[in-house]
Amino acid sequence: MKSDFSLPQFQSKKGIIIFALISYGKLLKNFWFLIVLFLFKKKEYTVTIILIVALVALIAVAIEAYIKYQYYTYKIDFKSDEFIIEKGVFNKTTIHLERNKIQEANVNQPFLHRLLGIYQLEIDSPGTDKKEISIDAISKKDADYLRNYLISSNNEILIDQKEITGEAEEIKISVISLLKYAVTANYVKSFFALMGLLVYLSQQIFDGFNLKLEDILEKYFAIEDVFAIPIFLIISAIVVFTFAAILVNVLRTFFVYFNLKIVKFTDYFSMEFGLFNTKNHIISIKKVQIITITQNYFQKKWNVLHLKFSQIGEENAGNDNSNILGCSKTEKDSLVNFIFQDLPVFNDLIKPNFRYLIPKIFMYIFLPLLVSYQFLYETSYFFLGSMLYFLISSIVLYFSFKNCRLYANSGYLQKQSGAWDVEAKTLKIEKIQSIKISQYFWQKQTEIATLTISTAGGSITMPTANATELKNLANYCLYKVESSQENWM
Repeated sequence: MKSDFSLPQFQSKKGIIIFALISYGKLLKNFWFLIVLFLFKKKEYTVTIILIVALVALIAVAIEAYIKYQYYTYKIDFKSDEFIIEKGVFNKTTIHLERNKIQEANVNQPFLHRLLGIYQLEIDSPGTDKKEISIDAISKKDADYLRNYLISSNNEILIDQKEITGEAEEIKISVISLLKYAVTANYVKSFFALMGLLVYLSQQIFDGFNLKLEDILEKYFAIEDVFAIPIFLIISAIVVFTFAAILVNVLRTFFVYFNLKIVKFTDYFSMEFGLFNTKNHIISIKKVQIITITQNYFQKKWNVLHLKFSQIGEENAGNDNSNILGCSKTEKDSLVNFIFQDLPVFNDLIKPNFRYLIPKIFMYIFLPLLVSYQFLYETSYFFLGSMLYFLISSIVLYFSFKNCRLYANSGYLQKQSGAWDVEAKTLKIEKIQSIKISQYFWQKQTEIATLTISTAGGSITMPTANATELKNLANYCLYKVESSQENWM
């Protein structure tokens, strides 16, 4: 029996369990160290006190979960075409979201929801970097109806003819392709994230047990000073952390994007992925503003890449729902052709001037070496470390300069950048919303400038290039935008 969404609807009663477990998990996350520290004190009745506090906390979160269920309703106002949510006990909140302003409506099934057979509906409108509305406990039937109704452009529910006939084309990313990508991507980011976690945990442990790093180094490694740590030990630690970072990245990618499947319909496509937390996401091809392709040397050899779709207001949003990891060149071409109804080939090229390197050499080579000289000059590994840093930084800057390119043809622009992970952002000229050419006063004599092109889903920047070439391109783009009858979304 279909729910009557013109009347206020409650979430599933199973959601009370979900709300209570999530709240209890947050408490454990925030106070786990105090619990461990309390256990180490080994005072009388320690376990009894912890059990009593845990039971009281469980009762409190259960009451909170029931209140959240009881005072949270949603409905559709079919006359005003709005989705309405009312929540709160004393401080009541009513949210009105116009259907024509809804950009995304995603149906997810996290691990706990899967155990209870319920789903989560997330609704988003342009201009936010997080989900605006979330219904955390809803049946699959109701979630699909609401998702299809809210993202359709008229009063007809979004049901594609290809979905009815079963003729929709499907692309499935294999486990092997996903693992190939995971091994060769984000290891630097994962390395520093792992280092940050280690530093945080170490600080908590040192503060909690009144320990000092110098005492540990002297007791177990016979090292009296932090700066006297052998270079071999430092390199070994970096290697271990690098392999650990790769392992963490592989596991994260596998769990998040397992069984990644893309289904192409007439004017939109769906994405479904996740091992424990399953997500189902729909993207309208009309709302895609920029397509970003990222690939490094190893990924090129293994024929895998990262494909990202930027929609309205998603420039700085870390959104897993718009990423396709591990797809091949053939699969990438198929998706790009489906979205643009064309496979762009670029003829015109704009390169940066060599002066592009001058501020970067100062900022990323000379300034760090100067600062490190002030603090590390007397250490045994300063010279070797400085030479290694100079070599690596020079190589990175060279390839970042070499890969900085702006391509153009009659209907598309593509900005390429990056030293190792080469990123190519492609957009339709008709999607452009603003064009800016900036020039410092000392750049006028050398005829160089910077071009910034913005869309509703982000921007591209071509720095320190020939000013005449940039102006000619800007004028052509403005003419193309003004003369085009195509809508930007």
